[in-house]
Amino acid sequence: MRSSDRIFFIRSIIAFSFAICLLVSFGIALWGYAGEAKSWVVFSIFMASLIGGYLIVSYTLSSLFKTNRFLDILLKDTLHELNIPLSVINANLQMLQADEQDEKKLKRLGRIDLASKDLYALYKEVDYYIKKEIQEDVREKFYLDELIVSVVEKQKEMAEGVAIIHTVLHVEIFADKHGFAKVISNLVHNALKYNKDHNAIRIFQEKENLIIKDQGLGMSEAELFLAFDRYYQADTTKEGYGIGLSLVKAYCDEFKITMRINSQKNVGTEVVLDISHLLNKK
Repeated sequence: MRSSDRIFFIRSIIAFSFAICLLVSFGIALWGYAGEAKSWVVFSIFMASLIGGYLIVSYTLSSLFKTNRFLDILLKDTLHELNIPLSVINANLQMLQADEQDEKKLKRLGRIDLASKDLYALYKEVDYYIKKEIQEDVREKFYLDELIVSVVEKQKEMAEGVAIIHTVLHVEIFADKHGFAKVISNLVHNALKYNKDHNAIRIFQEKENLIIKDQGLGMSEAELFLAFDRYYQADTTKEGYGIGLSLVKAYCDEFKITMRINSQKNVGTEVVLDISHLLNKK
């Protein structure tokens, strides 16, 4: 069971137990039961109610704990086993592509390759969230420019002729790489989504700030105020559910990244990320 769920249920048990105790104690005090021995009776019933309430709620929730534990184990084991067939598929696919000369067959193999990569991306996504859920430290060392190149490559299909210019230093970062890539990916995705006139998008570095700048639709002050609300979209005709900036903010808050957004309607948007906490300073 997730740590947040465990805390919730423990608090529920304590609250329920104390509620029983208070009700019983109040009843005894009100009726004036037991004369001089009243304080001992109240204390005894208080403790009995506390233990009884805890046992009742624990028994009620025990099946839920067992089910969640079983599902956690099943998911982790299945995910571990899934990595083996994926590796076999990729290895054999590479051999087939190396030996094949027919263009049509190569295209089919290419589609299989893309599907395999999508499946592997889903595998990594689930693996990432499991590690976070069990509170593993998912931070690692990586180079900023290499990550930016990787993100830009994945966004090229959506770019539709829009240039994504990146000039980022070869600096080492110590952070949650997967989460940070999602942050940059979401910001670039938004810049492409609200682009106009096929103006270029720039990703660059100024000292300890990483900046994503576009010349798109921009946002008014009112829209900027709501930008981080989950499901908010500046333009509801666009695809998506409006959760991108909400996810970006959650990551930035978790890893102490100060984020500023400078935006002007019909001029463009500039997102500034202070990554000083992530830089691996030797």
